[in-house]
Amino acid sequence: MSADLAALESTGRLVRASTVRAQDVAPYRRAVQQSRHRLTRWNPVDPADLQRHLARQSRDHRTFLIHALNPEGDHDVVGKVNVTDAVRGRFQSAAMGYDAYDPYAGRGLFAEGLRLVVDLALADETAGGMGLHRIQAAVQPGNVRSAGLLRSLGFQREGFSARMLWVPGVDGQDAWRDHVSYAVLRDDWPAQPYATSPERRVVVLVNGLPASGKTALARLLAAELGVPLFSEGVIAGRALWALLGQSPVGGVVAGCFRPDDERSVREGLQSCGLDPATTREVWCFRAQAQGSARPLGLGPTVSVDTAQDIGPGDVVRIALQVSLPASEI
Repeated sequence: MSADLAALESTGRLVRASTVRAQDVAPYRRAVQQSRHRLTRWNPVDPADLQRHLARQSRDHRTFLIHALNPEGDHDVVGKVNVTDAVRGRFQSAAMGYDAYDPYAGRGLFAEGLRLVVDLALADETAGGMGLHRIQAAVQPGNVRSAGLLRSLGFQREGFSARMLWVPGVDGQDAWRDHVSYAVLRDDWPAQPYATSPERRVVVLVNGLPASGKTALARLLAAELGVPLFSEGVIAGRALWALLGQSPVGGVVAGCFRPDDERSVREGLQSCGLDPATTREVWCFRAQAQGSARPLGLGPTVSVDTAQDIGPGDVVRIALQVSLPASEI
């Protein structure tokens, strides 16, 4: 650890969070050893790892310990938080990992301490912080207690990563484990507890004559975009638009919408709070059978000749086109 690296510290009602010091090694070892049985379910357990973290402390790798202001037993270590792998420049982002220790776990002390650490990580360096813009934490899907803690602090779910880390799971055995990522931004901090993610709704009309292949393409697009499929062949009229309006992520609407349906489709989209002029339409046609048929053309249109083979690459290309933000039309 660099001799000129400033210590970071903040005190709350029940705990104090501070960057690690040499005198923390012994009480930390006791805390980990006492918590070993509970920790092995989700994380590797190494009572000696704090010594290694102490040697690696830098501007971009900070280890915090949360200390109880009223200690119990033979140590005061409520938990450890690593804020590491910081990427500076135009990213200013870091990863966060953490553990809570007995006898303090499950009593609210660690949650208070973690909030103090996030405060320090997102504060300006000139104000005694790390100067980060974004912090991300990854949690195994089964570790609902840990994920719930992040959500209580206002972290929002960002995505799913298959086989992300080689760590223990619920069975206690090391394996490549799936993780769900949660993040918080400096601009949003302090964040509202349990705030929902501001997902952008993606709504696409997949239109075409009967037997034009629209339903098959719509199903593939819905899977690629990760949104529901609403097929006019299954549900139609006001019920279709009502379901679309209730979907927080939008959906793919497949149907045979003719020119005289223009008004009803426009009104249906408007009833969902959508602007028809920015709603994408995928027009499925077969060149030899199209005749005078045409797309509705309420918004930007992508025409697809479904007489040709539509491969996975084509589906991805279409999905990327129709999911562009309105500002990029």
